[in-house]
Amino acid sequence: MRSTESIFLRLERAGYPMDVAGIYVLEAAPEGPLPFADIRAVFAQRLSGSPIANRVIAHAPLRIGEDRWSQADSVDLDAHMHYRVVPAPGDQSALMNTVLDVTSQPLDRGRPLWEAWYLTGLADGRSALVLRLHHAVMDGMGMIALQQLLFDVAPSPVCHDLEPTPMVGRPHPSLLRRAVVEIPSRLAANTVATKRLLASAAEQVGVLARSPRPAPIRLPELPGYVPSLTNAPPLTLFNQHVTDPHKSIAIVSLPFAQVQAVRVVVPGTTINEVLLALVTGSMRDYLAAHDDLPDRPIRTTCPVNVRAAGDDGLPGNHLTTMWVDLPVHLDDPVKRLAAVRASSAAAKAALPRSRAEWDSLADVGDLLLPGVVSAAMAFAGTKASSLLPPTQNLTVSTLAGPRQPLYLATRRIANVFLRGIVSPPVHLFVAAITYDQHVDISVTTVSQLCPDPQALVDGLATELDRLLAAVP
Repeated sequence: MRSTESIFLRLERAGYPMDVAGIYVLEAAPEGPLPFADIRAVFAQRLSGSPIANRVIAHAPLRIGEDRWSQADSVDLDAHMHYRVVPAPGDQSALMNTVLDVTSQPLDRGRPLWEAWYLTGLADGRSALVLRLHHAVMDGMGMIALQQLLFDVAPSPVCHDLEPTPMVGRPHPSLLRRAVVEIPSRLAANTVATKRLLASAAEQVGVLARSPRPAPIRLPELPGYVPSLTNAPPLTLFNQHVTDPHKSIAIVSLPFAQVQAVRVVVPGTTINEVLLALVTGSMRDYLAAHDDLPDRPIRTTCPVNVRAAGDDGLPGNHLTTMWVDLPVHLDDPVKRLAAVRASSAAAKAALPRSRAEWDSLADVGDLLLPGVVSAAMAFAGTKASSLLPPTQNLTVSTLAGPRQPLYLATRRIANVFLRGIVSPPVHLFVAAITYDQHVDISVTTVSQLCPDPQALVDGLATELDRLLAAVP
């Protein structure tokens, strides 16, 4: 188990699951929703092709060192796959409330860390598959790879006569054997981690030593995940302490062609930068409406895939983080887009440093006992932690999904949304997936801070209209 994966496990607590939930909205058909048996058959016949299907946690002996992954011999689908009817009136709000309800608590760690819910009862005859995947076992690109396993590019009738594909298990070694092997290996890993951290600190000292004289005294630049007294983003209502973990969520689907068209407003702009500009405009409107608009940029983290070319299907977590400033203080949408592009370009140039910071966080996780790291993560959810400067105001995740429609059995997938991760002290997660001919965007937050996330997704569409008006 990678240290970053164990950190994702330690971040989790009651009311704050650390899984990403894919929401696949299926089109209606005259014969009604797909039978649950068809959904179950697809999983039984295909899921064994994914390494996460039967991956379970094997706890460290005597809780010394890190947990490891093991493979179960079989998976009880009845314990992982569930069915529910969305209550009346079966509209989009009822669907999203049901999604929040079935994903409100962490996944059972005694089983493989995934779960599926099939939801019917929508007023327009549609249905939805909700697929939960713990971040410890898979990142966003891994989720895209799993989609390719479960879904097809054309309708594919279910054959119930096919036998379920067997799982390949890996037996658990005895605790004594693990202790003999793993405790020395952990000591060796700690030695390597210590050397890397010392080398990083020495590099910082070397940079200061090589600076021209006389030079103003300056402190080494802190990693982005450490609160800074000199370079912190402004406090907003989303940085307040939360006592109730109940979530709120809203979704919107925007035409991809319109998002693409906006790129000409600031030449060289990418799709991701347009999406960040839409978030900027929406946040400006929302914060202004709540008398909370700062006079300088807010800051978002953006997960970045670091897989090598050709390794898109590589399982596990292979990511780092970009820190991008969103200029909510600017009143002109074109200037906001230009500023986002400049900040994004600077963040991309700093990706090697961001990768090193992510690795150093993993090294810290290697060196400290799990209980100590867990205590630090728990502190992030306390009122005392809100007295520290924030490191960020929100998270924005963008994923490039397939540009052609996918099918679950015989039913076309109309939209793909995410129920994002909300983990104190970060209480706002915006997820955008380019899929087929549109961009499906969700805003996941905490009701205590934002009971009306629909205003945020409406703001995304408003900002897109503003930028389209500037297209020559």
